[in-house]
Amino acid sequence: MGVLSYWNMKEFSPDSKPNSISEYPLYSDAHITGELNDKKGPYKFLNMISGINGPGLVYDAITLRMFWYIGYQSTFGVKTDTSKYHGGWVTDEIAALASLKLGIRLKAGTMTRSYNAYSDDEFGTPRSTREKKPEIDIGIRGAVLPSIVKTVNISELGNIYALHSISEEQYIALVRASRMYQDALWIVESEPQLAWLMLISSLETAANQWSSEQDTPAERLRALKPNLADILLESGGDELVEKVANEIIHSLGATTKFIKFCLQFMPSPPEKRPPEWARVKWTKTGFREILGKLYDYRSSALHGGTPFPAPLCSPPNFISKEECPTEKGSLGLAAHTLGASWKSEDLPISMDTFHYFANGVLNNWWSSLLAPRS
Repeated sequence: MGVLSYWNMKEFSPDSKPNSISEYPLYSDAHITGELNDKKGPYKFLNMISGINGPGLVYDAITLRMFWYIGYQSTFGVKTDTSKYHGGWVTDEIAALASLKLGIRLKAGTMTRSYNAYSDDEFGTPRSTREKKPEIDIGIRGAVLPSIVKTVNISELGNIYALHSISEEQYIALVRASRMYQDALWIVESEPQLAWLMLISSLETAANQWSSEQDTPAERLRALKPNLADILLESGGDELVEKVANEIIHSLGATTKFIKFCLQFMPSPPEKRPPEWARVKWTKTGFREILGKLYDYRSSALHGGTPFPAPLCSPPNFISKEECPTEKGSLGLAAHTLGASWKSEDLPISMDTFHYFANGVLNNWWSSLLAPRS
């Protein structure tokens, strides 16, 4: 039981022989350079030198070579247990973590080669995948997230090995956040409304884990809902306070928790930015307002069925071919489309810029998990 990629890293030893080895393609439309093929961990990222990349041009760009050190037997109780569930397998875990670390689209395919006790071929046994590669349909107006189709060096993925030192609970939260981030990047060109929700949910998942380490559920209940805490205390004492707090922990101060987390791990602004009038205010004050507005849109979409504003689901504006895209969601006084209107201040940030922000927040949080505890 547990998250396989985590426990495989726990069991890894450079001096031990793995139980088996298997290879899987990782699909992407990014330009891949470098390689990670050392003996410091059980996962190798091999550059397949696809030679072609561009928005929507998806190829098997990387081979993930996995060295298995864990056994195959598990024991399951007769009960529902989703505490470690994220909807994918071990290859999905690794692909999602790599996607988040590099800020690109990555998706794992099925096994293409195996080396195990069932074959004495030193070169392994090739396998037919019989699978279609994932597809991305870029609209006529261009990509909604043009910045993720870039050149990356996969030798940087060695940072994944260090995750064996964090707790399994932290690792699961990181994988869940990475999986939602990964899904957002794959659906954004066809379903940007849903991609907004996935990006914000990835941040919320991380915020929940981070917040749970700051104070206990009972402490947060007393701070945010003191009257309710007093009623529970009178009715059932501290035990009832703790039971109720554990049940409603993720809904306690959701907006405040989300904003506080994002500002705590806020990244530096991009190196290349548009002219001043096309930029967002890259300060904690500026992003507190942006995040509050986006979280309101998230709540309206989930609970009221009102989609994210259409202008925020469109490709970013380019002032010229030489300039980087604008950061704001709208450059005019207002935007009108599909029977709705929004003032420019209600369209505070483009999705492309918010992706940069979200990726930076999640990677800064990732780094904090590995930092020495004082």
